[in-house]
Amino acid sequence: MDRLDQMEAFIRVVDAGSFTAAARQWGRSKAVVSKYVNALEGHLGVELLRRTTRSLSLTEAGRNYRKRCADVLGEIESLETSVREDIAAPRGPLRVTAPPGLASHYLDVMTNAFLTRYPNVTLDLDLTHRMVNLIEENIDIAIRVTDPRDSSLVARRIAPAPILAVASPDYLRRRGTPEKPADLRDHDCIVDTNFRDQQRWRFRSRRSGGKAETVSVDGPLRINHPDAVREMAEAGLGVALVPDFVAHEALEAGRLCEVLRGRVAFQWSILAVYPRRKYLPVRVRAYVEHLLAHMGTSTAPP
Repeated sequence: MDRLDQMEAFIRVVDAGSFTAAARQWGRSKAVVSKYVNALEGHLGVELLRRTTRSLSLTEAGRNYRKRCADVLGEIESLETSVREDIAAPRGPLRVTAPPGLASHYLDVMTNAFLTRYPNVTLDLDLTHRMVNLIEENIDIAIRVTDPRDSSLVARRIAPAPILAVASPDYLRRRGTPEKPADLRDHDCIVDTNFRDQQRWRFRSRRSGGKAETVSVDGPLRINHPDAVREMAEAGLGVALVPDFVAHEALEAGRLCEVLRGRVAFQWSILAVYPRRKYLPVRVRAYVEHLLAHMGTSTAPP
């Protein structure tokens, strides 16, 4: 008699609340289900279920065994799913969350280019600045612009995303060009409220090991979207911190200038973050590899 069938019969009886209900849901006879559970108890040499004519309850040993048994069966199911997926094209639902500011620059890569290559995947993209709990909200992948923080998650680095200080040429003509971080105390600064330390800007040399310099800033505008921050900087409202993929086009066109050159506010990265698991679904792996192929060579949008 197969040990896995015995374990599954036990789990089904516990979850269904009776041998009759478990047999009906499983499509087996009550006699077969009872035989499986009895054989499992005989093999273990311990009573797992306390039976009366009117009720069914777990013994202490049964409670402990039920959890371990469910873990084992879950691992086997995950392994079988992974093996099947490895020999098949990616398919099924894929839930992804990303900040709107990133999506506005890479939306085609994140959606159309991937779905064109993998038409059997259904993509559910949630654009939010909120730090989503991937496990609780059943999210497969979060794309984040930050530094890795949660050790319970896997964080694959897709591309560098240093945060730069920028201002318009007109603003710099009017107010002068800051030479060091402390000079920003005398400047109007546009605050992105997505940053953890919104008005304490910390700069570090682009060269590794450089000493960090922190300055408290203030200004006329607080806003929670990097594209809006960049637009207000282009309009001459002050100095702003933006990811380089957001500032790239404006810097190339001369609408913005990088200030405090040689320093970055944060040496962040674009990360693909997903829960740790032994068997990664093929659609998740395909999406991460897709992002690496299309975004990993440069932070400038295609």
